[in-house]
Amino acid sequence: MGSDTSPWPNDGRSPCLDAIIRSIPARGSANQGSCVISVVIPAYNAGKFIGEAIRSVLRQTCAEYEIIVIDDGSTDNTADIIGKCFPQVRYFHTPNQGVSRARNYGIRKARGEFIAFLDADDLWLPEKLEKQLAAFTADREVMLVFTEHRAFDENGFRISPFSKKERLMKGDVVKNIFLHTRVTTSTVMVRKEAIQEVGLFEENLKAAEDDNLWMRIALRCKIHLIDEVLVHYRWTENSLSRTSDSIFDGALKNVELIENKYPELRRRLGRSNIRKKKSDIYSSRGYFFFSGSHQKKARQYYLMSIAFYPNLKSLVYCLFTIIPQSIIEKTRNMKKKYKILQSKTCVVTPEKPV
Repeated sequence: MGSDTSPWPNDGRSPCLDAIIRSIPARGSANQGSCVISVVIPAYNAGKFIGEAIRSVLRQTCAEYEIIVIDDGSTDNTADIIGKCFPQVRYFHTPNQGVSRARNYGIRKARGEFIAFLDADDLWLPEKLEKQLAAFTADREVMLVFTEHRAFDENGFRISPFSKKERLMKGDVVKNIFLHTRVTTSTVMVRKEAIQEVGLFEENLKAAEDDNLWMRIALRCKIHLIDEVLVHYRWTENSLSRTSDSIFDGALKNVELIENKYPELRRRLGRSNIRKKKSDIYSSRGYFFFSGSHQKKARQYYLMSIAFYPNLKSLVYCLFTIIPQSIIEKTRNMKKKYKILQSKTCVVTPEKPV
């Protein structure tokens, strides 16, 4: 097991979060032989945070697991950290081909009956695996179990979580995942047989590759939510850039893939929901340009959003694009202050330690 004394610098890590992580004693240990759960961690230039992520696995109350790290062509010190601090980890280095291919590589290498996904900058609370395994044991028909999560940033603030119980589990789960996403990959554990039945992650998708798989599983199998925060999701610059060109294109490509490759899923979602999803994607793209003060481009995307599915949000923002920039900046500053007041709960005093 790796030492609790980190051999690399904090690199801007929140001191309060770092103190919490180091204060929790390690409980489990990666199983070198047979195992029940395979923890799959894709990593690309993850040296800054991967040690914390792995330690959060080693502190699990359930010890029947193996840890698989797939280094997706990193050029930083990821390999050195794994080699020096975590010899029990099954480490694989592959050429850089994207997170979906890295996860699929890990799935193929997995020995466990269950596969739990963890991104290299996220953290698990100590009882996550134990509680998910109990949910599977209680109902043999359940093929996927996910949990609530709480997000935090480099300042240690926690952001109020989206209620998955209310927004995802009520009504048609497949449609809800499609429209709202929010099944964060680091919260998911699946039976390996479910993936063998529906297929792996779509490797050509740059966005929504996770939702695509969760929907395919939910279409055929029973899924279960543990309505408890068991994962801390780290907001980084990469998290906040999910509206870049490649992500925007990837989100649209996922919808096109559903329309052309997965007819059963397309029929389940229905034409209206597909048009609504496209509208949401264009609206998000519009906001990307609006927040960057590119009003003309923002207006174009908001109009496309309205054309696919008329909605008040896109209409209001479209009108904002013709308002003087000085007024928009004042409104934006007020909104930022309000968000800070709402989210200003430091991770140093969470209900459960990280």
